[in-house]
Amino acid sequence: MELILLLALVGLFYYVYKWTTVRHDEFIVRGLPFEKPLPIFGNNAAVVMSKASFQKLLAEFYARTRQHKLVGFFNFRTPMIQVNDPEIIKKITVKDFDYFPNHQLFFTTEERLVNDMLSVMKDQRWKHMRNTLTPVFTSAKMRSMFGLMNESFAECMDHLDQMSKTAVKPGEGFELELKEVCNRLSNDLIATTAFGLKVSSYKTPDNDFYEIGKSVAFFRGKALYKFMLSTTLPAVFKLLGFKIFDSQKTEFFIRLVVDAMKYREENNIVRPDMIQLLMEAKKESTQQWSDDELVAQCFIFFFAAFENNASLICTTAYELLNNPDIQQRLYEEVKETHDELKGQMLNYDAVTKMKYMDMVVSESLRKWTLAASTDRQCAKDYTLYDDDGSKLFEFKAGDRINIPIVGLHLDDKFFPEPHKFIPERFSDENKDQLVPYTYLPFGVGPRNCIGNRYALMQAKAMLYNLVLKYKIERSPKTVKDLLSDSRGFQLTPQSGYWVHLVPRK
Repeated sequence: MELILLLALVGLFYYVYKWTTVRHDEFIVRGLPFEKPLPIFGNNAAVVMSKASFQKLLAEFYARTRQHKLVGFFNFRTPMIQVNDPEIIKKITVKDFDYFPNHQLFFTTEERLVNDMLSVMKDQRWKHMRNTLTPVFTSAKMRSMFGLMNESFAECMDHLDQMSKTAVKPGEGFELELKEVCNRLSNDLIATTAFGLKVSSYKTPDNDFYEIGKSVAFFRGKALYKFMLSTTLPAVFKLLGFKIFDSQKTEFFIRLVVDAMKYREENNIVRPDMIQLLMEAKKESTQQWSDDELVAQCFIFFFAAFENNASLICTTAYELLNNPDIQQRLYEEVKETHDELKGQMLNYDAVTKMKYMDMVVSESLRKWTLAASTDRQCAKDYTLYDDDGSKLFEFKAGDRINIPIVGLHLDDKFFPEPHKFIPERFSDENKDQLVPYTYLPFGVGPRNCIGNRYALMQAKAMLYNLVLKYKIERSPKTVKDLLSDSRGFQLTPQSGYWVHLVPRK
């Protein structure tokens, strides 16, 4: 009996091993170089085991394989064809977009909202929704939305001022973990600009909206392993009754948006936020979008902006404290802009006119790209030819493509001294010299990030307010190497983004 049980266990382990490694020979058959993957984890083991961030892992993988235009990469069990060459990236994402029109599905679920999000939609359905949403994110719409943001910026600065006044030595500054402050700001900005809600996450730290925001940024802790299970073992994930997003929080979003739309229609209320813009876009669209489809766009907006927009402010502040000369030059531009406003509130046009601010944020997005990679899925067989007309590779329908943004951004072939923070790379004189398709902070092609103007507007406006009132300095708790100290799928140091703020006199 014991022998039978032992044989059964051995057989089970052998079956599981074969199942997890069944595609490990794929790149041998197809003639692509690759690095040997581990069962289940693929080439992501260091991230899953909290030994590195995905940015560091992928940057180093790219550096080891950049001599190859195409290379195999295992994202857990899934083999992906990584494209290291800018010209091929152009072909896949723009020139021959019809062959690669969609993102891959990282998980399969029937949960409400998930399959209705723009990033998940496919083919013509995606195209129609993209066309519907495009007018929502124009410069004109951002300009009108900016007025809603100023109140949230003021509350954030009031919070910092209170911390300054209660410091041990008020005139000498105070220490704080910047990420939490920026997450709360991001939460309040999304609440007012997207959902028409007045939320003060500094006065009411445990408000429902902020707690939900933290929960949907799920690439950490138990949520990370739940996501990994949904990706690698979807049948088991479904059998156990797990969900990508908490059902109660999903229902909260649905009620929030649908009730707001109904109330505004019944009472003729107009407010320059995302709900209003979606209502207008729905009326002008030839498509009959359902409530769930519209709510899903607000949901992905929250999901994408909550963490990333806060991280952009933090990574830029990190570089400013490490580069006092750059911070001083930025302060001079900010002060000049402030003086030109003559007591008026900051506005969208003033933000977009700050050229050095744009250079600083652009360089921050290069060095600390928030999306380590982007992806595509091959929709139909495609033959890739080299510049001389010779056949380079045969893509098959269903192939998954990985574009290593972080690798390109840190490649010294495209960005000399890539680990140095040099805003002048993005001056008017230099930015046109950049190799096309090597700088991709918001993705690339028709499926790039539709909310890039919003993200830039938020980050620049907060940095304006922060640099105007405070000098950002290193704290004893500030990490020395952000890339090495971060873990998981978010570019956040384990100890947090600690800074020391000194009031300007």
